[in-house]
Amino acid sequence: MSGPYKTEPMPQEVRTARVIMWIQMAMPLLGFAVLLIFLGGTIDIGDAGRLPLLVLGVGVTVLIGVLAACCRTRRKWVRITAFAVEGLVILEEGYAFVAGSSVNGLISLFLAVVVVFQLSRPAASAWFDR
Repeated sequence: MSGPYKTEPMPQEVRTARVIMWIQMAMPLLGFAVLLIFLGGTIDIGDAGRLPLLVLGVGVTVLIGVLAACCRTRRKWVRITAFAVEGLVILEEGYAFVAGSSVNGLISLFLAVVVVFQLSRPAASAWFDR
């Protein structure tokens, strides 16, 4: 017979990173929806060079959402993958900022840095290293 087992609450650092990751997922989706509304569903991707960037952006957005949802599993791969994905976001938005990006890019850069910082804290590390 199995008895009750003790569960640990999710540390504040992980909860903060998780909420920010949900925001990172929602921002591009909201922007895409607004773009579709204002353009009437006629999005011109232009030359074929933009299509891979669009697919990559959607893929990163979906992956961030999956990682945010998987934080509760306490799997080590979630934290490692989050570091990798957020690192790519930092590199991309850092390059875009140097090249003359918008405020939205600066916000994305800041959010990615905060996620990496929160997930690198000792409490977050202990949570995923169960």
